[in-house]
Amino acid sequence: MAALPDFTDTSRFPTFATIPEAGGEAPPPPEPWYLLARIKDDMTITKPTLVALDRAGSPFALLFEGFDRDGIDLKGRGLKKGATVVVPRALRTPPATEGKRGFVRVDKPDANSVKAIPGPLERVLELGSGSGSAAPAAGCSSCGADGQDEQAKLAKCTGCGRARYCGKDCQVKGWNEGHKGDCKIYKALDSIFSPSA
Repeated sequence: MAALPDFTDTSRFPTFATIPEAGGEAPPPPEPWYLLARIKDDMTITKPTLVALDRAGSPFALLFEGFDRDGIDLKGRGLKKGATVVVPRALRTPPATEGKRGFVRVDKPDANSVKAIPGPLERVLELGSGSGSAAPAAGCSSCGADGQDEQAKLAKCTGCGRARYCGKDCQVKGWNEGHKGDCKIYKALDSIFSPSA
């Protein structure tokens, strides 16, 4: 379990308006960046298309080029309404006509790099900002016990390794009070952003 990146870093996690433009004059930065957005709708008509909202609340379309209407299973990849989409090195394609919005194009060879996080963007950003306890808990995630007592050793969550509990009751309480959703988010974040992924 690696430390999560700092999602408040807007150079690494920019908004749709601040990602580099496709075919732009300036070369894209050499460091990786990721566009994070909440999937609002699947608008597939002739080609797979998602409508998403970035961290600033700006809507944009995410088009999967090179696929026909049923050529990619978006839902099977977790890319469904309410989830967070992660697009590495996303480029903004300007609109063909004035007054329209730009979009992000994902070419067929790059489609597997687009990942889903099974949770809302707001929670993903909170967990990745440090305020959501992305680091393993020092004490019991439910009752706060420090686990220093030999009989009260803390057991870590077997799913994400971040939550720690002093017993079954605290584990059940923590799971029911929100760790169930956070655990899935942490596992997805680890698979996307850990160096060994």
